[in-house]
Amino acid sequence: MRKALFIIALLTSFSTYAQQGGGHGNKQGDQASGDHASIEGHVFDARTKDPIAYASIGIKGTSIGTVTDREGDFVLRKLQPGTYTIVITFVGYERYEQELRVVRNRPVHAHIELKETKVMMDEIVISASRVETSKKEAPVIVNVMSEKTFQETNAQDLSQALPFQSGVRVEYNCQNCGFPQVRINGMEGHYAQILIDSKPIMSSLGGVYGLEQMPVNMVERVEVVKGAGSALYGSNAIAGTINIITKEPINPSYSIGTDIQAIGLKSYAQNFNANAAVIGKNNKSGASFYQTFRKKNPYDHDDDGFSEIGMLDAFSFGTRSFYKLSNTQKFSLEYHTMQEKRRGGDAFDKLPHESLITEMTEHKIHSGGLSYDYITLDGNNKYGIYTSTQYIDRDSYYGANKDLNAYGKSNDLTFLIGAQGYNKLEKLIFLPASLVYGFEYSSNSLEDNIVGYNIKTEQSTNIFGGFIQSEWAAKYFRFVLGARLDKHNLISNPVFSPRLNIMFSPSANLQVRASYGSGYRAPQAYDEDLHVTQVGGQSLRTKLDPRLRPEYSHSLSLSSDYYVQFSDNIQANFLVEGFFTSLTDVFALKVTDYDTNTNTIYQLRYNASGAKIGGVSLTAKISYQAKYTLTLGYTYQESKYNDIENWSEDESVSGTRRMLRTPDNYAYATLNLNPVKPFNFSLSGTYTGTMIVPHFAGYIEKDRIETTPHFFDLNLVSSYDFKLKDDLVFQIGGGIKNIFNSYQNDFDKGVDRDAGYIYGPMQPRTIFISLKLFSK
Repeated sequence: MRKALFIIALLTSFSTYAQQGGGHGNKQGDQASGDHASIEGHVFDARTKDPIAYASIGIKGTSIGTVTDREGDFVLRKLQPGTYTIVITFVGYERYEQELRVVRNRPVHAHIELKETKVMMDEIVISASRVETSKKEAPVIVNVMSEKTFQETNAQDLSQALPFQSGVRVEYNCQNCGFPQVRINGMEGHYAQILIDSKPIMSSLGGVYGLEQMPVNMVERVEVVKGAGSALYGSNAIAGTINIITKEPINPSYSIGTDIQAIGLKSYAQNFNANAAVIGKNNKSGASFYQTFRKKNPYDHDDDGFSEIGMLDAFSFGTRSFYKLSNTQKFSLEYHTMQEKRRGGDAFDKLPHESLITEMTEHKIHSGGLSYDYITLDGNNKYGIYTSTQYIDRDSYYGANKDLNAYGKSNDLTFLIGAQGYNKLEKLIFLPASLVYGFEYSSNSLEDNIVGYNIKTEQSTNIFGGFIQSEWAAKYFRFVLGARLDKHNLISNPVFSPRLNIMFSPSANLQVRASYGSGYRAPQAYDEDLHVTQVGGQSLRTKLDPRLRPEYSHSLSLSSDYYVQFSDNIQANFLVEGFFTSLTDVFALKVTDYDTNTNTIYQLRYNASGAKIGGVSLTAKISYQAKYTLTLGYTYQESKYNDIENWSEDESVSGTRRMLRTPDNYAYATLNLNPVKPFNFSLSGTYTGTMIVPHFAGYIEKDRIETTPHFFDLNLVSSYDFKLKDDLVFQIGGGIKNIFNSYQNDFDKGVDRDAGYIYGPMQPRTIFISLKLFSK
């Protein structure tokens, strides 16, 4: 039924779009009249001479723009006479600029040929300063993952895509429910701030399974900034920020696809997704839509009757739209909804309380946002106001041994409102500068209730924040100085978070950056605190120390980013990053007591003395003719507490200074081969070095620390495109994930297992095939 409703919605949208003139809208309307001038042009591929549809056309230094139609034609009307520089951009092609002089009542014609890029070495990013800027000019390193990365790795959700970045790891933390956690520079998931379209709308409850709940077909790109970012984005941005940029309607398009996977060659999963975008008359309005159905059967690796990968049944739908009041004003609206059921343990054909172990959640999530943006015609001043909200309704069961009282109910409401300004100044004190400033108010109300045991968590947070930063630009240097002041209702005093960045660029191909930033986390419940692991047939719950203080961080980084053109066909990029973070009053966990009435083990979140994390990341990327691209990334780091910390209530079990679940060495590699246009072949892999992980008693006799082996997880993905029409392509693909079946082989078994004793690659050897129909 849901599939039928979605298809009807798409057909209705296409019908409306066709009635409005579709992608040819920029040719409609009256001819320029009076004292106005105009520019007409055609955009072609320099090599094939084919027209390029939906290329972006803009006038430099203004907000005036349009896109080419299906024949590569465009018109810019109602211009004042004068000299303009037009800028043409399109994915996969080099940026093009041309100066034109226009006069009254005489259209100027431009014939433009775009050259294909050898490899995408520069991109537009927003996460570095909250405004769009060139990746090369950004004051900090911004790593970008695009739709191409998702395709090359056959990622179905963000948790599967993120590991292909230096300094970033993703792992499951629970055998039962598949609780994914992303680690940036070795720090746990709750140290990273997840943003959706640059807004911190992801709550603690939403963060439990959030990355796995975001299908990649809703995402345009993901920007990862490592290091403290509280000066821009507020609480929790200690390890870094993950900014998920959703798909914005740019040109009319549609796609529909599916893939089927055999996990461990004995459990099956299927994904079905569809996307569409419609553009209104004169490109003044547009909307994009996505939907995803995901179904995954449980996987039992060691045939003990208990799952290592849980079952999943999920549906997602969303839309993002815009309406331009004029060339200077735009409204944007977005809405996302998700319904998901996941379950792990045993006896999947029975009710949760009839099983020996079940961890189950049923989510209903609704989120949306509205924004208004104004930009002056010269592009030097931008102002915006925005609001977002997210509501989560969760039913859960975290229990063992046929516990009838382990059912829970959670409700979570997040609200955000803010405003932001940007001004480009001819001179601020001593140099030309740009100023970014704004304020935000966010609130979150959480209620988590286990009725049978009268266990109730209520948490309300309110944060008022204001930020300002100035970026000065000289010939070879850029300086950024900024700060944010937050008043958090759980922290007595306002929190001041400064930021300082310096970039030295002696040439267009070399950027040396030095950065300092601070971050903080409030003494509150976070995502992993709202997940209940089953250990030895008992529930492991987290409670907060009533004396818990805020946690603060100070981060330093130094990097060198070098681009080199070896020849017309060979391009490369080499990046070296050094990083160091000092944490004070660091949050740590230790088991403290056991409640026989509720069959619950409690671990306490308390303030340890502090910790230090430092290391270096190396990334190299080389491309030949945009047909062959190799990327390598390696990270070495050390993550240690200042003092020995005890994690077990058993006094005979030694504590550790080394942070748990954090390897000193990890790496990734991708190789993309595209020898002929219809065929694409990709190899990707991740390496995880040895680390120490906690192993609680139950299946084993006594708590102990385990040292894991190292893993190398290699994946192969290939596809072939069949051109059905000029603008319609059918793609068939397939591949193998984890070719060498590099997977954990010492899981606990049975009802007394420690479900949190899980490490290494997220799934065993998996074969898949995929089909996709899409427009070009």
